Amino acid sequence: MAKNQGIVRLRGSIDGVTYTEGVNGRLSRSKSSLDKAKMDANPKFKTLRMLQKELGAYSKFGALLRSGIKNELIKVKPFRGVQRLNKLLNQIKNADAIHRLGGREVSEGLLTVKGKGLLTGFDFYGKTTVSSLMARDFVIDMASGEASITSFNPIEDLVAPTGATHVSFKAVMIGMDPVNFIVSPKRNDEVYLPISNVAADLILQPTDLPNVSTFIFYMVQVLFYKEINGFKELTALDSSALSILEIVDN
Repeated sequence: MAKNQGIVRLRGSIDGVTYTEGVNGRLSRSKSSLDKAKMDANPKFKTLRMLQKELGAYSKFGALLRSGIKNELIKVKPFRGVQRLNKLLNQIKNADAIHRLGGREVSEGLLTVKGKGLLTGFDFYGKTTVSSLMARDFVIDMASGEASITSFNPIEDLVAPTGATHVSFKAVMIGMDPVNFIVSPKRNDEVYLPISNVAADLILQPTDLPNVSTFIFYMVQVLFYKEINGFKELTALDSSALSILEIVDN
């Protein structure tokens, strides 16, 4: 794929060449002569067809997972969220040691220690992570859904961006059944705190436990605000985080 460094900005397709512009700059790409009919008919593309089948499967897994945090993803625009998640899900799918090529599944790979390790810590916003913002880890009780930090002091235990006056925390538990395409998110109301030198227990408790539990993903969202005259405005978006902290299967 070529990169256009010139001053002329083109968008759309001209003579089989498509021009786009995104975070990687201005790009141009010519249309391939390979179409679906040719690929389906040619035995040389058997492996490619199998990989495409797996791509479709792990893309659906990612879409189902993201559907459980639609409200949180609206709050802050993710940086290459789909691409980054799908890249990890592809690696997790490769940890499936049961099914043959073309039938490997994320859900099977996620049962392994390697699979869980790849996805744990993933941040949907993509500019930082909860662990990078916090000097101390949350203690998570998956049985009750509670995440806590005792004697939490925002000045000492939080890496707050310049200009932020307040911080909010939210826990999201997502129960997911990828076979039946069911997702069950549960969350707590935001815990909104001033960034001050006052210590108190920080407790996040979703209203209920998910209705399905094939997989449970425990996420924490951290957002920063600037409060002026009683009005709060979301600020420092690059310091926003929505990270997977723990994954369990049943």
